[in-house]
Amino acid sequence: MVINVAPLLKQPLGTRVDYELQESPIDPRGDNAGLLDADIVDIDALVHATHTNPGAYFEGSADAHVAGQCARCLVPIDTPVHADFAEQYYATVPVEHGVGLVEPPLDAKTIGSDFKVDLVPLLREELILVTPVAALCRENCAGLCPICGVDLNERPHAHDEQIDERWTALRGLKDKIEKG
Repeated sequence: MVINVAPLLKQPLGTRVDYELQESPIDPRGDNAGLLDADIVDIDALVHATHTNPGAYFEGSADAHVAGQCARCLVPIDTPVHADFAEQYYATVPVEHGVGLVEPPLDAKTIGSDFKVDLVPLLREELILVTPVAALCRENCAGLCPICGVDLNERPHAHDEQIDERWTALRGLKDKIEKG
């Protein structure tokens, strides 16, 4: 989502403009293709841009679906995520006369001389932060069998306990202690 903020910056301080972004599925050749890097398959976002003294303040919320795998059984899943965000972008050049402004902070997001702001990196970052680290296909997912690798949700089973012969002497000692 690339926004030209020049018209906004020509308005009085405090002027607010709303933008809506809806794309399902995300076009791999479109403006929002950068979201696919984070496995985001669709997005619905509402963005408010406000003219502030240093530039433009963007705030809003985004709902998306992230493609992934269940952390237990490895089946493909689609995880819904929601992010609220707010970020100040600093103008590096005033829109009226093109003279350089005061340097923004080192880690600040800036508005270049073309006055276009690409919000895809901000949206991608915010949605990655709210994506679960270990998403599950369902809350009670049984996962994979650690011995044979079969999906325990589809075919629950148990294996006979494998006895490691190296522990026989210790097991005998344990039995003597328990009896004695």
